[in-house]
Amino acid sequence: MASTSPKKANPKASNSAAGTRRLTAMAVAVALAVLLGFIRLYRLPWGGSLSLKILPLVYLAITYGPRAGMAGGLAAGLVTLIVDPVILHPIQVFLDYLLPYALIGIIGFFPSWPRVGILAAGVLRLASHVVSGAVYFAAFTPPELNRQVYELIRDYTGITLSPLLQEWTAPWLYALLYNASVVVPETVLIILIAPPLVRRLNRGFAPSQTG
Repeated sequence: MASTSPKKANPKASNSAAGTRRLTAMAVAVALAVLLGFIRLYRLPWGGSLSLKILPLVYLAITYGPRAGMAGGLAAGLVTLIVDPVILHPIQVFLDYLLPYALIGIIGFFPSWPRVGILAAGVLRLASHVVSGAVYFAAFTPPELNRQVYELIRDYTGITLSPLLQEWTAPWLYALLYNASVVVPETVLIILIAPPLVRRLNRGFAPSQTG
């Protein structure tokens, strides 16, 4: 008589299927990130633009964990470097392309608080771009920028920030203002739309969240 006991799932087959699903998700996320990078929601008058390019990578990190998110982000950074390169120095390439994209993966450490992870990744990505901008793009700093910012703060708040008048602060201030004008609204937008979108996309299936 045939046995009526249920068949045990093959753990090797299950792990293989989960790995294949993860690799497929990474490939799709990288392709979508690069594609969305060319669809600008808004182009800033002084350069830079706002897009949803990191949204697929955020989904990847939240759904599949930090290792998948970092690997996918690194791959997206490499592809972006190939299709839209701005190269001044190897360290600048690392700070502007590889590190900021890979940092999106840390969102995977906050699966229960994705908005906290998105904010943390945004702060670290901004810091990476600011260091690159201040060190490698200092020549683009507008003249007297630090004095103009100093006077603006003084006139509107009454606060005098004397360190702003020092010459070395100008490239750092320019790098912060330039990159914050892109990273901050991008981060806010992703904080608003990514968590509910990820929940909706994941409804009905529960992929493994191995980091």
